[in-house]
Amino acid sequence: MIVRNQPNDQPLGIYQTSHALMAAEFCQHWGNADFATPTPHALVMNAIAQHDNGWYEWECEPEINADGTPMDFVHGPDGETKRTLWRRGIARSAAQHPYMGLMLSRHATLLYTGDTGQLSEAEQKATQAFIDEQIGETERMRELLADDPELQNATSDLVLLSHTRLLQFGDSSSLQVTIPWGKERIFAHCPVDFMGSYTAITMRWEADEITFDPWPFGVDSFNVSIHGRLLSENTFESHATYRAALAAAPLQTLTWRVVPS
Repeated sequence: MIVRNQPNDQPLGIYQTSHALMAAEFCQHWGNADFATPTPHALVMNAIAQHDNGWYEWECEPEINADGTPMDFVHGPDGETKRTLWRRGIARSAAQHPYMGLMLSRHATLLYTGDTGQLSEAEQKATQAFIDEQIGETERMRELLADDPELQNATSDLVLLSHTRLLQFGDSSSLQVTIPWGKERIFAHCPVDFMGSYTAITMRWEADEITFDPWPFGVDSFNVSIHGRLLSENTFESHATYRAALAAAPLQTLTWRVVPS
């Protein structure tokens, strides 16, 4: 769950699954004279659109924090619950297509491979066990695709990582405006040829307009949008009270125009 405070201080509850659809919108038109188009395009886009599907069950019964405010994905749930969500999402994507599972597994591994010094010793061990588990899952899914001539190239380390970096571009672009984070961000690992060549792209946004420099898309402009549930209260007495309010809350849609810098 993403919890965005609107200008009137009303919280807008945005589901992770909706955010994932918006992430795919950011990547749908990727490719022009300077940037290659991902191949196989449909599978890569579907993986991006499904990259948070493990959250579905949790978001059917979302929780509140100790102070009664809606819990967002940054501040909860606990580490083991999140790893369970990742496992479920990876398995679910792999059931749709093993390559989608490959991309989601690599995405999760990249997210968990970082500075873990702030974690407890138990969490560090659990995180490393999850990473090791996903390395094994990657090899298993690769074996399933070993005899598919159209996907042999896509399962190589270089191409798989490039596709996953595109997923992370869409993921971060969506979060940048929906949470929201700062008005400018530089994405360092943007795929150029999907064979290991990357460049930096600067994203800026203001009001309802987003720009990227350089422009990696094959169209002159496009729209991205996301919807959420607009709550009338900021705190709730219980999980059940919050869930009922969320289910009854009206939808609100946010839309941005994406144009060259």
